[in-house]
Amino acid sequence: MKKLLSVLLAVLMVFALFGCSKKEETPAADTPAETTPAAEDDGVTKVAVLIPHRGDQSYFDTIAGAADEVNAADNNITVDVFECDPNGEKAEANWMNWFDNVCEDHQYDLVVCGNGDYEDFLYKACEKYPDQLFFNYDYDYIPESGIPANCYSTKCNTAELGYLVGALSASITKTGTVGVVVGMDTQSMNQFISGYCQILTANDVKYVVSYPGSFSDTALGKEVTDAMIAKGADVIWQVAGGLGNGVIDACSAHDDVWCIGVDQDQYMQFKDTNPEWANTILTSALKNTGVPLKAFIQMVADGNYQDKLGKAEMWGIALDGVGLAENDFYMANTDEATRAKLAEVLASVVNGEVKVIDCLTDWNADEYAAQWPTLLAGNRVE
Repeated sequence: MKKLLSVLLAVLMVFALFGCSKKEETPAADTPAETTPAAEDDGVTKVAVLIPHRGDQSYFDTIAGAADEVNAADNNITVDVFECDPNGEKAEANWMNWFDNVCEDHQYDLVVCGNGDYEDFLYKACEKYPDQLFFNYDYDYIPESGIPANCYSTKCNTAELGYLVGALSASITKTGTVGVVVGMDTQSMNQFISGYCQILTANDVKYVVSYPGSFSDTALGKEVTDAMIAKGADVIWQVAGGLGNGVIDACSAHDDVWCIGVDQDQYMQFKDTNPEWANTILTSALKNTGVPLKAFIQMVADGNYQDKLGKAEMWGIALDGVGLAENDFYMANTDEATRAKLAEVLASVVNGEVKVIDCLTDWNADEYAAQWPTLLAGNRVE
C-alpha cells in the first residue's frame, strides 16, 4: 500500500511541476505594455551590436572596436558584438532571426545595427519590436514614413570628409592633378566626392574620377590607378573597400605618388604587415562611426536619449563624425603651412562660412540626376 501511495504521490508531483513550468502563450489582458526597452534592472546598461563580421579592416571593425572600448571602460555598460553574416549572404531570414534573438526577451537596453545592406532588416525589427530601443549607426536612406519612433539614425558626413580630402590633395599635389577611385557610381557613394569636386574645382586643381564597379577586385583597382597615374595624378584617394588595396599597391610603386586611405587609419593597418604600402599612405579619410555609437550608448546609460528618437542626423566635422588620420607619419610628411591651411578649412565648415555640397542630402533623386553631372564635370580630366 505504501508503495502504491508513493507512486501516486510521485505522479501528482510531476503534474504539479509541469503545470508550474508551463509558459503562458499570451499575456493577461491587464498586463501593461513595456514603454522602455530594458534588460533586468541591475544597474548595468546592456547593448547588442549586430554586424555581419569582424576582420574587414574597415567599416565593421571600427564599430566592433568602439564596442570593445566601451567594454574596456568598466562603466556599468556591457556591449555584446554578434557576427551575424560572415558569409555575406544578406538573407532576410537570417538577419531577422538575429534580431529576434536579441529583442524578443527584452534582454538588451539598446540594439545596434547599420549599413545600407542591412538597414531594411533593422527597420523591420523596429516595427516588430516597438518597445525596443534601436540605433542605426550609418543610415543609407530615410523611409517614406520617417525614422521609426524607437530608433535614432546617424550618418557620418562624407561630403564634408571629401571636402577635407580635396583640400589636402590641392595643398600637396605637385602636378596639379589628383584622383579618386570610387567603388560604385551611386548617389550614396558619390556623397564622398561631392565636396571633393567642389573644393578642387574652386582651387583649379584637376581630378580624375574612376568607378571600377567593385569593392573587392584588387587587380582592377591597381589597373585603374595605374591609368590615373599615367594621366598625371600624384595624390589618389581610394573609396572602394577591399578594391582599395589594389589602389594602394599601385601607388606604392611610385615614390612621387601619395595614396589617401578610407574609413580607418590604413597607414597603421599596414605599418607592420606591409610597410611598403604603409609608406605610400599619407593619411586616411576617417568615418568615425564609433563616435556617435559611443555617444548614444552613453545617452542611453544616462537616460537622456528620448529627444533623439525618430531622428536622422549627420555627424560631420563639428561633431568629430569625420576627419583625417593625424598619425606620426602624417605629421612627419606634411609641413606646418599645409596643416594650417587644413585647420582653416575645418573652421570655415564648422562656423558655416562654407556650405559643403552634399549630393545625397541636398538633392532628391530628380535633382541629383539633373545636377550631379555638372558638379562631377567641374575640373574633371577624362
